[in-house]
Amino acid sequence: MIFKHILMCRPKYFDVVHYKLNSHMLMEKNVNRNLALHQWMSLRDNIERCDVKVDFIKPKKDLVDMVFAANGALIYENKAIVSKFNAEPRKPESFEYFKFFDNKNYETHIASVDFEGAGDGLFSHNKKHLWLGHGFRTIKDSHLEVKSILDDDKLNIHSLELVNDLWYHLDTCFCPIGNNDVLLYDKAFTKESLHKIYDVYGEHNCIHVSDEDASNFACNSISLKNHENSIATIIGNKFTNDLRYKFFDLNYSVVENDMSEFLLSGGSTKCCILDIEKDLDYYEDTFGNKIFTNNQYKNNIYYKEDKDYIVGNDMVIYG
Repeated sequence: MIFKHILMCRPKYFDVVHYKLNSHMLMEKNVNRNLALHQWMSLRDNIERCDVKVDFIKPKKDLVDMVFAANGALIYENKAIVSKFNAEPRKPESFEYFKFFDNKNYETHIASVDFEGAGDGLFSHNKKHLWLGHGFRTIKDSHLEVKSILDDDKLNIHSLELVNDLWYHLDTCFCPIGNNDVLLYDKAFTKESLHKIYDVYGEHNCIHVSDEDASNFACNSISLKNHENSIATIIGNKFTNDLRYKFFDLNYSVVENDMSEFLLSGGSTKCCILDIEKDLDYYEDTFGNKIFTNNQYKNNIYYKEDKDYIVGNDMVIYG
């Protein structure tokens, strides 16, 4: 889908050594937090270059996976469905995301059954279709609750069953990248689910990724469009030459953004962002400073240390 305004969480406490939530997690290897921060900053900068606003939710100590903002909620227009996390260590994140969206005056709900937000909920670019995954972190009963809360007859909701625990969230194996194109890893789905995808997109618009691209989390990419450029930009961790050429043939531009530290926890590009959809009167930088959206100057902050910062060439306005 095409993003206009997204939410991110700085990886201040990001780690993988405390518990294992998926088969990708390498608990014996410590996260290089400086490198993780550099990769996260690079992602943020690449997103802002596409004229997408970035808001921030403050990280909390002991919530080591809060950097994966996609799992925090599902947003549709002015409605926020905050996740009910399956894994015990992530359950406190729900309160943080509820506070954030409630304070921003969204109509805020908390899922009553296991549902992990935009990790298992992806919209088509035209917002006519919502794809909901189930099987590992999200249960199928949650799909009825999502439909009831969103309450929009114009929105077609499809349930997709995941069958491979390496691809535990829908956004690890399924990625709408344009009005009529979608990336997917077919080994993650049941045959019935694949046919649902083909029925909407047509097989000719489905880009099947290889095992290598799937392992590089190619399906966990994001698609952005600069207001001055009609060509969509795909930002992802890493792509094989074969997949990159497919993108070029379809007139997409490609940006590779190393996310290797986040792959240690089974996450990548899309996991780190959450579409928050509506334009706000202001958004907050990583330090909680209010940046007003009618301000003519663009925010440009780079980290030096945990609480220090360097201001770039553009003026930064603090509230």
